[in-house]
Amino acid sequence: MSEKPQAARLEKWRLRLVVAWALVGAVVLFVLAVRGLALVGQAVELLLVGTIVGFVCSPVVNRLEERRVPRGLAALAALLAVVAAVIALVALFMGPVVGELLSLLRSVPGYVSQLQDALSTFWDTFGNSRNAGVQEAVNAVVEMLTSAGTQVASDLARTLSTGLAGGLADVAGHFVTVFLGLVLAYWLALDYPKIMRELAVIAGPDYDEGMILTLAVLSRSTGGYMRGTLITSLANGLMVAAGLALLGHPYAGLLGIATFVLHFVPVVGPMLSSVSAVLLGLFVSPACAFWTLVVTVVAQNVTDNVLSPLVMRSAVKIHPALSLVGIIIGGCLGGAVGMVLAVPLTAAIRGLFVYYFETRTGRQLVSAEGALFGSTPFNDADGRPQPTFDALDDDTFIERSRLLAGLSRLHSAPEGEPAGEKKEDAPSQP
Repeated sequence: MSEKPQAARLEKWRLRLVVAWALVGAVVLFVLAVRGLALVGQAVELLLVGTIVGFVCSPVVNRLEERRVPRGLAALAALLAVVAAVIALVALFMGPVVGELLSLLRSVPGYVSQLQDALSTFWDTFGNSRNAGVQEAVNAVVEMLTSAGTQVASDLARTLSTGLAGGLADVAGHFVTVFLGLVLAYWLALDYPKIMRELAVIAGPDYDEGMILTLAVLSRSTGGYMRGTLITSLANGLMVAAGLALLGHPYAGLLGIATFVLHFVPVVGPMLSSVSAVLLGLFVSPACAFWTLVVTVVAQNVTDNVLSPLVMRSAVKIHPALSLVGIIIGGCLGGAVGMVLAVPLTAAIRGLFVYYFETRTGRQLVSAEGALFGSTPFNDADGRPQPTFDALDDDTFIERSRLLAGLSRLHSAPEGEPAGEKKEDAPSQP
């Protein structure tokens, strides 16, 4: 009788060790991924271009193939459509944006003078002997910031005006990287179902299910997040640029580009872009600042509450607190590249942790009312959790995704049943 309680205690400790090592492994994986990618900047740029464009093209390629368009032609058509859209946007905005940026940089000294005059007027009205120390401290900070800002603006304006020719070599290098990234995107969009089948063969029958499930979570979290963020960022930037242009804001195009770029940084980015737009509007007029605030808030709410739920359905949900932690860690480890990669990597690690936790423990971690693991819980007919669907936050992704072609046992077999027992039931590869 004493053996059973001892076995139960050993099983509990085994489960605790599994959870602990899963957490350690997730942290190590995150650190290695961000640090390793940040060390090879140009290679990361090529991979980012290739994977992002490839993920953007892949749904279009799949839909065209379903309509009997040859996959090679579908991949080429999707890639050309993406490239044409990017070229059109660059041609439409680049000239006006550069002009607005030069105008802003040359206006910085005047804006600094306005700020100092406004601060002097404020202290003349509200200053007294009791807050003399506060006045001195605030004036010193403002003087330091304005001096540094003026110097940076002057240097940047001079660089834009006279130093463009010297940067042609860098531009050519980035052009080559982008071109190679587009080539990579074409081949990824074309052949990733075949690549997945080959990887499954390499992994073997005992590990192909886990490997492809891992890649499916990575694809859904990183691909869905990057694709959705690209679409929502573009929409938010266009709405802000159009709205501010109608208001007559002198930096409408520039602020639209800033909104597009900063929208890639969750939570903090949209707030920074809105504050920047309002502050620049203040130098025009209080009315311009007010309507700028209205435009940026409305555009952000439309993006977050109307557009984002539609385009982010292919991405694993992630709590804002996890996003911020990931951004901080990613920024410390990999700078700007780490911050860009932090959120999708955090989402991927979250999904993998859910899968392995629920598989090993049999307990359902996700729930509709959850915070860090809040999402739709999926259960089978007997009420048991389904870790695959909980990790993917979707019960249709497996059927829609070409990543899992030929491995439908992931959703047809009961969770926990050995994959080898279902090998003979797997459909033939398309």
